[in-house]
Amino acid sequence: MASSLFTQSPPTYTIKQRPTSGYRCWQLLWSILLVLAIWNVPQCALADANQQDINGIIRTREMALQALNTRDFSKIEPYLHPTFTITTVDNRVFHKVQDFENYWNQQFSSSIKDIKMTLKVDTPKRFLSPETAVSYGDAIATFYFRDGNSANMAMRWTAVMQKFQGRWTIQSLHFSSNLLDNPVLNGAQQAGRATTVAAGAGGFLLGAVGMLLWHRRRKQPRERV
Repeated sequence: MASSLFTQSPPTYTIKQRPTSGYRCWQLLWSILLVLAIWNVPQCALADANQQDINGIIRTREMALQALNTRDFSKIEPYLHPTFTITTVDNRVFHKVQDFENYWNQQFSSSIKDIKMTLKVDTPKRFLSPETAVSYGDAIATFYFRDGNSANMAMRWTAVMQKFQGRWTIQSLHFSSNLLDNPVLNGAQQAGRATTVAAGAGGFLLGAVGMLLWHRRRKQPRERV
């Protein structure tokens, strides 16, 4: 009896282990499949979004550039998200088209005649979701001064695009630049130096003329005597 009980216990132990081992294998397999599904499905969806929406994003960027170069901000207003934010190189933040338009027009002072911008995209659009994309790159602002000179200022830009009512809109736009490379400041410094030189030359000529007149007046009484 003791011998039969001893011989029956190993099969009982083996039967209990087989379902546990099989359950763990199936659990591991389903976990792997779940990870693959989560990884692949969004990537396929974003790939489709890239193909379908890339032209819309390019269109919005072109309209924004055209609005800046022509100073006609009515063209870009439909392409701005209702909660848009524009941050300029001097850390000014704007949430209304009219406020940004007034700021931009103020740049055309007595010394600046015109400003033209060109944009370059670093990489293809990065889609954070089918409704949100991020792009960034370089920008060159060319300043045309009223004295006939011009200067370029290199900048960086980052734009967050969001699809709103079927159209890709600018949700956030940020510009940055090198503070040590500012053509407007350099132009003002050069103008200041030119004014200083002109004032110095004028003062020298005025002093020379004054000295000549003073010497003439001193000689005239002596000649009469």
